[in-house]
Amino acid sequence: MPGLTISDIHALKRDEALEILARISRVEKKTFPTNEAFPFGEDLWRKKPNTRVLYAIRAKGSQSDLIAYAVYVRQKGIALLHKVCVTEPNRRQGVGQEVLSYIQQRLRKEGCQYIQLWVDQAREPARALYLRIGFEEREVIPDYYAPGRTGIKMVLDLQA
Repeated sequence: MPGLTISDIHALKRDEALEILARISRVEKKTFPTNEAFPFGEDLWRKKPNTRVLYAIRAKGSQSDLIAYAVYVRQKGIALLHKVCVTEPNRRQGVGQEVLSYIQQRLRKEGCQYIQLWVDQAREPARALYLRIGFEEREVIPDYYAPGRTGIKMVLDLQA
């Protein structure tokens, strides 16, 4: 995707990382219900060695727009994908697929065997994207997110 750069906040200096985390936090609060909003604070940059926060920007003159981000936690051979978010004006343009492809390549290089995630059954575009990439639905739990909101566990085998 032209002009798209995907990076890890851990590759940044503290001030740069905190600025990106603040931008991510603003998008997070607009996009997700309060009880599902992830806390994007300094601890993510400093104290969580198994947690990775990736972000995608698109250069726009001398500025750059935050257009997507993802959070995953690595536990031995499994990565738990906690969050993938593409900003509203950039959806349905292949950005989510690009971010997920980047994550897959990175985790394969690190020797990871599986990526696991939970998705709300009602989030059809997200589910369709995960299925298109090769995730398989493995488990369904009614009321996983809240009463009446079913969660689906999906797994991607990185060795397949």
